[in-house]
Amino acid sequence: MDDAAPHRTGPRNIITRASCPSTQDIVRDEALAGAPAGTICVTDHQTAGRGRRGRTWSDPPGKALMFSYLARVTRAPEELATLSLLVGIVVAESLPLGPRLRWPNDLVLNDGKVAGILVELVTPPDQPLFAIIGIGINANLTADELPPTDRLPATSLLVEGGEEIDRIALLDTLGTGLDAALELFDREGFAPFVARYAALDGLAGHAITLKLPQESLSGTAVGIDTQGQLVVRLTDGSEQAFSAGEVERVLD
Repeated sequence: MDDAAPHRTGPRNIITRASCPSTQDIVRDEALAGAPAGTICVTDHQTAGRGRRGRTWSDPPGKALMFSYLARVTRAPEELATLSLLVGIVVAESLPLGPRLRWPNDLVLNDGKVAGILVELVTPPDQPLFAIIGIGINANLTADELPPTDRLPATSLLVEGGEEIDRIALLDTLGTGLDAALELFDREGFAPFVARYAALDGLAGHAITLKLPQESLSGTAVGIDTQGQLVVRLTDGSEQAFSAGEVERVLD
């Protein structure tokens, strides 16, 4: 396989930065220059970290685990909306303390956000599409260091578990998990991950309010379907699947 191969071969290409604006941008530049699948950029501090919907991701230096991973996926573009769910599974299965998944891209412990995921698809004019997977984990932040949020309150593995974690070991575990999950995804799509997601689903069975572009609606989360859409049972008893939206409130 050459540098454009969809799966990593040989030693991993790891880029380290003491500080940078965003690991996403570094991996994008490396990918456009031909970096191999599985390339990771990790930093101790981001000065312009970003999340979904234009939000920022802030961190005290040396306390969070923040990295971006290059995925050279081969599935059809319409299947790639499930990537954030797939990544969430890998992160949840790798972290201690049993975090739950909150569709589409948050991981929660005791109703606090402990990690987030940002998947950005890049379609260069002269090479195949690739994905940049950004992962931010509140690892060793104390309660006083947790960032303010406009949605879920933040928490950390240290706050919840009382012990610091080895960020380097966790990065290695996550990199290996992403390698395996993306290889499976390229072979079989999202179907093998549906049951794994259901075992980690933090919304299923709960009454929620879902914010959509033009409205908000209330119902009971049922789970996700094979396309990664959130299935909600509405107040009239009907079920509807949503491919986009944001869970504003979990009511019970």
